[in-house]
Amino acid sequence: MNPHAIFVALQLCVVSWNAQGYDQAYRQSLKSGEPLLVLVGADWCGACQVMKKKVMPQLERDGSLKHIHCTEVNLSEDSELANRIAKVRTIPCLILFTKSDDKWQKRELTGMQGQKSVKAFLTKYATPTVANRSAAASTR
Repeated sequence: MNPHAIFVALQLCVVSWNAQGYDQAYRQSLKSGEPLLVLVGADWCGACQVMKKKVMPQLERDGSLKHIHCTEVNLSEDSELANRIAKVRTIPCLILFTKSDDKWQKRELTGMQGQKSVKAFLTKYATPTVANRSAAASTR
């Protein structure tokens, strides 16, 4: 097999992360009450591609995205959706929706972020929500 073909195949395995379509992730988040994480970016944005192909897969592999519904929105292809969920002015932009006390809260992390900063963002805002949902489920 061609060494370049092997490299490309390995890269495809590395860059995938469990991002769902927006509508599916949104519905599942509403149904479960689990957080919804949206990565807003564009194909022409280098930092967005790094987030999509390196940072997010690393977070998925280390378990940081467990119990979080994840999706991507391409600003170039669906600017209406991006503007509906947030007034995105800087990309990449991570938008985290969490539910507590029957209210949804929105938090944003903008610009190029590394694994540590995204993990800290999720730990601060998503982990308490996930922990509360797990505790409530175990008492039923």
